[in-house]
Amino acid sequence: ISLSVTEELHIIYFNTVFELKGFSVELQASSLPVVIISNSSQQQSAWASILWFNMLSLDPKDIMFFANVPAAPWPQFGEMLSWQFLSATKRGLDDDQRKMIAHKLFGKQQNYDMCKVSWSKFSKDGGPDTFWVWFDGILVMVKTYLENIWREGLIMGFVSKGKEKLLLKKKKRGTFLLRFSESVVGGITFSWVEIDSTGEPEIKTVQPFTKTDLCQIPFHEIVRNFQILEAENIPESPLLFLYPDTPKDEAFGKWYSEKSGDDNPYIKYIK
Repeated sequence: ISLSVTEELHIIYFNTVFELKGFSVELQASSLPVVIISNSSQQQSAWASILWFNMLSLDPKDIMFFANVPAAPWPQFGEMLSWQFLSATKRGLDDDQRKMIAHKLFGKQQNYDMCKVSWSKFSKDGGPDTFWVWFDGILVMVKTYLENIWREGLIMGFVSKGKEKLLLKKKKRGTFLLRFSESVVGGITFSWVEIDSTGEPEIKTVQPFTKTDLCQIPFHEIVRNFQILEAENIPESPLLFLYPDTPKDEAFGKWYSEKSGDDNPYIKYIK
């Protein structure tokens, strides 16, 4: 059976001899299965293997687990994904966020409880950008750059473009929400409501921001200073109310830089 390096499980054994007053006892302890990697580029795949094993293995010493790897029931899989966020950021995934992920994996279903995720679908299908690469990219981005506003519940995050339009088209001009990109690994974007010339709502979206942007400017400052050119080339902020109806400055104000306007040290990254 051919397994990849990150599917090969190993157990480390610790042996010692305990002696006391002429008595000798041999003691042995063992680790849980581990994945041995030779390069940091393998870490993401190795962690996927450890997660899958811990979630589904009935035998803690089954080093051939991946020779006949089982699928994960959606309820258990969804809990595992939520736990990843909870352990990294102190905030897990709510029911709506899990439902969006289920929809991404299985399409539209009346009930996802009977659905199962295969190991291949989790970590192999889709070329280099597998489901796990996409999900872990979001997790790393949130942990590194967005933890504060994620903990506050300001990022809807896991919401499809279709659901986003349904939510926003019923709201007033300037209402926006934050969501993770479905096509760019480790990307976050925002969409907002504009009113067109006929009085109908129109949903606008920006290109996703990634670590290239977020390492230069905090995301709350991007939201604060984002502008578009309106009539007569007058810059105007289209982001007024965080969905459903919280004023932008009320939602993000406590993280703003003390300086505003052209004195803001981050403004050069926006213009």
